[in-house]
Amino acid sequence: MYPMMKEIITEKDIRRQILLIEKLLNHSQLTAKELAESIHTTERTVFSDIQLIRSQLPDDWMIESDSSGFKLFPAKNSVTTEIWEIFLSQSIGIQILKALFLNPEVSRHQLAQLTSVSVETLKRHINQINRRIKAYQVKIKLTKGVYKLTGKESTIRIFFHRLLLPYTYSNYFFKDYAVHEIHYYQFLKNIRQSDVKIETEHIFGMNWFFINTIRIKANCRINNFSYQKEDPLFSLYHLMLVELYQKEGIYLTDDEAFFSFFCFLESWNYNNTYGNILDDTIHTQYPTLLKAASDFVARFVSSGTLPELSRSKLSDNLFLLLLKYVESPKLSKQFQLEYHELINLRADHYQLLQKFGPELIQQLNPLAKIDDIGYLIHLISLLVQQAIFQTHPIMMTAYFIFQGEPAWKDFLRQEISDALGNRVKVIGIEPFDLKDVQYNTQDIIISNLLLETQPVPIHYISMLPTKNELNTLIESTRSQYLLI
Repeated sequence: MYPMMKEIITEKDIRRQILLIEKLLNHSQLTAKELAESIHTTERTVFSDIQLIRSQLPDDWMIESDSSGFKLFPAKNSVTTEIWEIFLSQSIGIQILKALFLNPEVSRHQLAQLTSVSVETLKRHINQINRRIKAYQVKIKLTKGVYKLTGKESTIRIFFHRLLLPYTYSNYFFKDYAVHEIHYYQFLKNIRQSDVKIETEHIFGMNWFFINTIRIKANCRINNFSYQKEDPLFSLYHLMLVELYQKEGIYLTDDEAFFSFFCFLESWNYNNTYGNILDDTIHTQYPTLLKAASDFVARFVSSGTLPELSRSKLSDNLFLLLLKYVESPKLSKQFQLEYHELINLRADHYQLLQKFGPELIQQLNPLAKIDDIGYLIHLISLLVQQAIFQTHPIMMTAYFIFQGEPAWKDFLRQEISDALGNRVKVIGIEPFDLKDVQYNTQDIIISNLLLETQPVPIHYISMLPTKNELNTLIESTRSQYLLI
């Protein structure tokens, strides 16, 4: 289950059972001892939980056990969300947030009745939830016997978007999903067939459509929001967004219309292509922004360290990132809360960002005042990394030293190369070649021979490599793929 949703589940037993299911989904078979050790409980509790889980599994799901351990068999063509929905409906924490998602306020006694717990127990669960959602700048408060989810309405929606994104398809939160999905897909289809064509992240945008619709219908509106009514980009999509929400029985106010547009803008993919009218609008209305993006890339290229960036789409991608900030600095600042835990500055990885990043921000000051540049620099560093991988995917070399039957050796080298991916170049060499190798700091050696100490790590494998040996090898190269 998605980690953030697990945090909202306030019952220890339900969270423990979810962990058990996750372990069984990710392993072909596990013993009660292995399960108990992995989730820090007792074997007796594991047996008890397995029985409870079995009694709640959807049709055609099974847990089988024998002397070798437990195996989970999902139903054919099933998705894991159908099993998570069972636990969502049982959790008091989830029931509380669902009620406050659908309603502007709920009385204390209504919420106690809904969750079938006492008022005091309800209070304990809400205190737990508040501790876990504090970072999102929202809080459940009790005022005159009524519970409300407090905070800016835009911030509340950002919180729910992050919470519910993996459950967009779930009817537990979004009733009659298929009907609403058709409306949004038709909206995207109309855009793709027009001169304002843009490629988007569908589920990301659709989830925003659902959340905005539900909150507006609950009369939880965004008001007194400052934005430029004549914004050229907003004007291109304004009417199409109004028509989309009218299909849900909603007439967007000006503030809600711009917020809906900004949510749509957040779903735009990078490495994009634009329709003719959109492309013309960008070049005529945002020349300063285009120049800032292009100057930034030029600085990197002229530094001599990353000349390959001139062949990438970094300039276009950087423009789109900056565009989101310029369209609404206020909303951009709020939206970064959605992924606050992902902030991990990479400026240390690319020291030029420490110099060129602030220069870029300074260029943007006339267009948008950005108080906290940390998150923006983080996103820029990801775009730089992606551009480098796009133009120069090889990031490390694995020197393969293997003594065995030549056909098997060549086959194994290819299999390891495929497993490690295209950012790791696997080169076969002989032991006596090691003295002439000029290593880079991230390089490794893979060998089935015992070698003298080398300047880089050595990963030993067997003639028939074990699953554990291969997993260890793959894990050692994950840093080339996972930046966070």
